[in-house]
Amino acid sequence: MKYFNKDSLDYNFSDKMVAGMVLTGADAKALRVNGVQFKGAKVEIINGVPMVLNLEIAPYKYSQNQETDKSGERKLLLNSREIAKLQSYRNQKYMMIPISIFLQGIWFKMEIGIGRKMRKFEKREKIKKEEIKRGVR
Repeated sequence: MKYFNKDSLDYNFSDKMVAGMVLTGADAKALRVNGVQFKGAKVEIINGVPMVLNLEIAPYKYSQNQETDKSGERKLLLNSREIAKLQSYRNQKYMMIPISIFLQGIWFKMEIGIGRKMRKFEKREKIKKEEIKRGVR
């Protein structure tokens, strides 16, 4: 089971990382059943804690606790070396966005991409290279 962020295709990633996610039981079940909305999702470091913002997980319809976190703020699990690396990238004006969410064993993991957004001419060049590679042109 893997959910992919289509917005990540517009970025040039210089580095990628895998982080664990802090989820409630209802969130984990909802991820298995409903999926996730990545629209506008990004990773920020708030008070030294990496958080993913604007990640919408639809509520699980059978959960007893209907008060779910709708803000889309969820904590990411990284070690101190990885957090320091993320902070140094953030100081260099790099964007950190979630690329995908996947299951590893019984745990949900998030792949984080660190890079810059591509400009229009860079996107065109990328598409042209892919078409040449496939033999369309």
